Amino acid sequence: MSKYTWLFDNGHGGLVNGIYVTPGKRSPIWSDGRQLFEGVTNRLIIKRIMELCDSANIKYINIVPENNDISLETRVKRANAIAKNTPCIYVSVHCNAGGGTGWEVYTTPGETKSDAIATEFFISAKRFLPNFKMRTDYSDQDPDKENLFYVIAKTSCPAILTENLFMDTLNPDCEFLMSSCGIETIAQLHFEAIKNIELK
Repeated sequence: MSKYTWLFDNGHGGLVNGIYVTPGKRSPIWSDGRQLFEGVTNRLIIKRIMELCDSANIKYINIVPENNDISLETRVKRANAIAKNTPCIYVSVHCNAGGGTGWEVYTTPGETKSDAIATEFFISAKRFLPNFKMRTDYSDQDPDKENLFYVIAKTSCPAILTENLFMDTLNPDCEFLMSSCGIETIAQLHFEAIKNIELK
């Protein structure tokens, strides 16, 4: 039996009637015509994480099953309603932008229960993404970065936000994100962290 209910939040919207519904939040159109839509990629990652959790009987809820771009306030309300009745951990999955490279995980400022969770995800990311930069902030002696992102600041349960490589950096980041191997690897790193936390 799971110790926690994992609350999965695929950031931004997906495709509705074949149209990407979130302004921005996409890669450039690359020279070969390909383009990554962040909300679509986030959903592919979460879908695979859920399949892996099913195989291990780990309890989860996808708090954004829709393809519409559900507001941050609604996401948090859904999560907090569930967390009132059962121990939960909230995981928001994103792709990064801004011309950098690498992987990072966020918690809110200060020392909270989320920090140890984020560290498990960071350790797993180092294992599964050995050829990518691990972007860290050791200002408080742990590897997570800190920010008051709404979905991790307003949730009542421990919460992290992962930024899974940069969609506006073609090589190596976006090339990897646009591959089935990339989706599988990123899903596996999340799943390994989830399993390790469940076993503690």
